[in-house]
Amino acid sequence: MKLLVTLMMWCLHDVAAVWRKKAEHKTWINNVILPARDRQQHDGLAQCVEDGSNGSEYSGTISVTASHHRCLSWNISKHLQIIYGLGSHKYCRNPDNSPMPWCLVRRNKLIVREFCKIPRCEVKPTNSLRHSETLKQDTETTCGKRIQKRIYRIVGGVKSTIESQPWVASIFKGEAFQCGGTLITPCWVLTAAHCFPEGAKTSIHRFSVHLGKNAINETNLRKEQMFKVAKLVIHEDYTGNNYNNDIALLQIVDNSGQCAHRTHSVRTVCLPPPQQMLPSGSFCDIAGYGREKSNSVYFSRFLKEAQVKLISQKVCQHNDYYGAEVTNNMFCAASPIWTEDACQGDSGGPLVCEMNGRMFLFGVISWGHGCATEFNPGVYTKVTNYNQWIAQHTGLPSFTKGIMYPQKD
Repeated sequence: MKLLVTLMMWCLHDVAAVWRKKAEHKTWINNVILPARDRQQHDGLAQCVEDGSNGSEYSGTISVTASHHRCLSWNISKHLQIIYGLGSHKYCRNPDNSPMPWCLVRRNKLIVREFCKIPRCEVKPTNSLRHSETLKQDTETTCGKRIQKRIYRIVGGVKSTIESQPWVASIFKGEAFQCGGTLITPCWVLTAAHCFPEGAKTSIHRFSVHLGKNAINETNLRKEQMFKVAKLVIHEDYTGNNYNNDIALLQIVDNSGQCAHRTHSVRTVCLPPPQQMLPSGSFCDIAGYGREKSNSVYFSRFLKEAQVKLISQKVCQHNDYYGAEVTNNMFCAASPIWTEDACQGDSGGPLVCEMNGRMFLFGVISWGHGCATEFNPGVYTKVTNYNQWIAQHTGLPSFTKGIMYPQKD
């Protein structure tokens, strides 16, 4: 009897250990980003690549390439397996001193090599560094900062670099660009509900989110961060026939269980306080990878941004504009001379306005009749109507209070 009890206790201990281990690998569930010492080594294996290294020491378990192709087992090539002494696994490795770890993938019926995106190791704190200097993710007090780098001349607008709009997210379904989005916390992207026409039946495993991307058909591993979608929250009162409550949240996590870390090309935007709205006539920025003409077949290759002017609710609801189609959960904005506007493919992206050197997210690109056509301005979901909804679903009320918004004296 004692032996039976002992065996049962051992089994329960093992089961508890397994569940603890599963929970440790899903820190993103609680919006947690592990410090470097907790994630750079796991079971004695190098889980990241040191800055300046080509990853030849990497021995982690990432098995997907930067292009989202699944790695094949190394034993598919006995030649490589013998030469490099690789085991019968499919993890990314750099056995030949290439620029970065790679693996074999099947592409167009051919077996080819593709590079992997392995996370860079964070610099461990030293006594000479202040705690604030070791932080690698934005908080509710560091949001909305950017390095503005427009290059030269969305419809109209200017070609931009991601550093000018570092909160812009690109959402892909498989390998196809789907919509834009905005990084509002390290673990959450705000976008439009209509980007997911299947609603609650959406298969989130088919989607990925990219941050720090200058062009939708190019990959820059030094700037970009790529994520899986851990959770999709579509507003429960979204109605597709009139785009009311056109807002959704994506919880993101990378292959190592981490959320977005702060760089010059990846930052969070600030949220204004609830119900806050700028006066009509204010100028704000929109950004996206959408079509440059309403009748264009192709999306813009590069990120573009444009400046638009907020239009009063009374004007936008006038019969010469959209009338009753515009609800109180929406607002309108357009170029004063109707030359610049959001267009198809920009959906879900940001309308941001600058206040005291910080950028605040007031709108989500939603809908419109045509692109840059007179009396048909772009229509945006009014973000400040949803602060409480965002706080409820992210569990991060401190990000939705708008504490960095300028206060009146």
